Amino acid sequence: MAKLGIRVEEDHLCVISDLHLGNPSFLKSRSLRNFLKHLSRNNISLCINGDGMDLLQFSIPKFLKDLDSALKSLKDFFNSGKNKIYYVLGNHDIFIKNFLEESGIFPVVSCLEVVSGGKRIHIEHGHYYDYLFQNHQGKYIQIARFLGKLLRFRPELFHLYFKIERLMELLAGLRNRRLPQLAPAAVDSPQYLQAAGEFFARGFDIVIFGHSHRHGLQVMEDGKIYANAGAWTSRRSHFLEILKGSISLKEWR
Repeated sequence: MAKLGIRVEEDHLCVISDLHLGNPSFLKSRSLRNFLKHLSRNNISLCINGDGMDLLQFSIPKFLKDLDSALKSLKDFFNSGKNKIYYVLGNHDIFIKNFLEESGIFPVVSCLEVVSGGKRIHIEHGHYYDYLFQNHQGKYIQIARFLGKLLRFRPELFHLYFKIERLMELLAGLRNRRLPQLAPAAVDSPQYLQAAGEFFARGFDIVIFGHSHRHGLQVMEDGKIYANAGAWTSRRSHFLEILKGSISLKEWR
């Protein structure tokens, strides 16, 4: 079974999330290969923050092609002997969890605590804070599978759910002025920011989620930082870089 969480020390760590290998929307095999080469050359560890692979909305030919390319890239990454990979489970990893755990390639965890430069950092995919997944998991999976069939013909529909979710939040913010976290400038949905606040209260300095496909950094009133690396299914791919406790959001081309 996957460990609930582990604590590691890393001076230099990059975080990416939501690759969705096997999903028709993933078109970044070459970019991923070059990104891993960059990490290997510079001895930087990597955290894949959930949904690295997608067996919920996948196409078998696409999955095999993406997996073959990814495994070759990972082989080169590991050959240096200095790089580490941590894999945090996401909701689209549900049906490949056993494979990931039994592969022994990297630690597979539900969440990761990183100590870097004296800062405590919590990394979690974040799907447990998604209202639909949390309260209607069966329906969530059914909808995802249905959309997966449509993606084979219209891959751009993959982003439709997230656009609708964002629109609903903005409309809710207009109706209720007492919800400042619904403002367009907010990095993520209120439920994710609220969950992050609970980790801040437990002494964490930085909280990193994925799942929502929204990249960004948000400095809270007390100086704590909420971050999301976004997704690699979009036109632009982003990653978070942690260097001795400092965090920055960067774009990989």
